[in-house]
Amino acid sequence: MTIIILGCFFVFLYVLYYISRDDFVIVRKDVSMERIFSLAVLVSLVGLFFSRLFFVFIHPDPKLFNPLGFLALPYFPGLSLIGGIASAELFSCIYANYKKLPVGKVIDLLTLSFMAVLPVGYIANFLIHFGKVSLLDNIFLIISILIGLLFAKLIYPFSNKGEIKDGSLSLMFTAIISFLYFLAKLFLNIKDFSFLNVENVLLLVVLFSSLILLVNQEIMDKFLLKK
Repeated sequence: MTIIILGCFFVFLYVLYYISRDDFVIVRKDVSMERIFSLAVLVSLVGLFFSRLFFVFIHPDPKLFNPLGFLALPYFPGLSLIGGIASAELFSCIYANYKKLPVGKVIDLLTLSFMAVLPVGYIANFLIHFGKVSLLDNIFLIISILIGLLFAKLIYPFSNKGEIKDGSLSLMFTAIISFLYFLAKLFLNIKDFSFLNVENVLLLVVLFSSLILLVNQEIMDKFLLKK
């Protein structure tokens, strides 16, 4: 688990550097790569911590309640994907705003970098734990690849041309990933599925929050401008 996380982190930083160095908004606002990388490191640490924290809430185990068990990922593996994404995006928004960075653009760049590394993490997990990977993880391996291709080939070019607002790409990704994760959990365990499960509640909150913010940003603002 530790090797996978470290490998993904370096891939994440490389992709972030590659897409940020010539980005029009980043260059125009004179945002240095040092500031982008500082934010990326902080976001990664916050996302990892809350991903683990939400996993402990969702899968309560006495071994994980003490600090050593909580930090011992190699011995007691487990992370919450949606918990990590939601906390990382929220922290990115607060921190970027505090540091007077272009919030929407920065979050979009971080999201794109995460999308690029997500299939890498699933593939590495599949190879290391071959034959022991859950069906949900196998499904999301395929989903993460398809989502990455969709955003890289279709949505990212629209964002670059300014046809969608900065920040909308990130909201779209969060809404899609939470919706698909919710559906996968529902149909894989339809008999025992509970809407009151902590993770399912979190998924629905993240899904509807993302949709409301996306509609407000892309539709309501344009509608009000026309008036």
